[in-house]
Amino acid sequence: MADTRPTKLRFFYKIYLCFLAIFNPKNLIEEEKKDNDIRKGFSDKEEKEHGAYIVNWAFWSSLGLIIVFGLTGALLGKILAHQYGQPINRLITLLQILGASLLLWGTLFVRGWQIQTHCGVTLTERVNLWIYRALYCIGTSILICAIVWGYS
Repeated sequence: MADTRPTKLRFFYKIYLCFLAIFNPKNLIEEEKKDNDIRKGFSDKEEKEHGAYIVNWAFWSSLGLIIVFGLTGALLGKILAHQYGQPINRLITLLQILGASLLLWGTLFVRGWQIQTHCGVTLTERVNLWIYRALYCIGTSILICAIVWGYS
């Protein structure tokens, strides 16, 4: 069975890897080779995290993302309402279309079985998930912004 522990990565390095996936996949392949070499060096003696803790972390961290991006969208909507007043209906419709389009894009974009190799810990698999989540978070934030701005 493959080792399912991912390497620890810094936030800005994750963003860099996402840009590589979109604009320079050849360099992402090189970064993934380096990451795989690091993972090969993991000790078998290290404890693997129990699935219950992973589910617990996923539940609370996803709630945190909902709160952060929901509040971001709501705050942006309030700021726009204060700064520019009531928007025209076409602008609200455009923002709603943009937000829904990002959600759909994320849904259509995400790859699963096509790239699955080692239980979701390769850089390619992780970047796939990060881009998917980014599209969803930004799309949700834009939709909430449109709703708040339209009703302010």
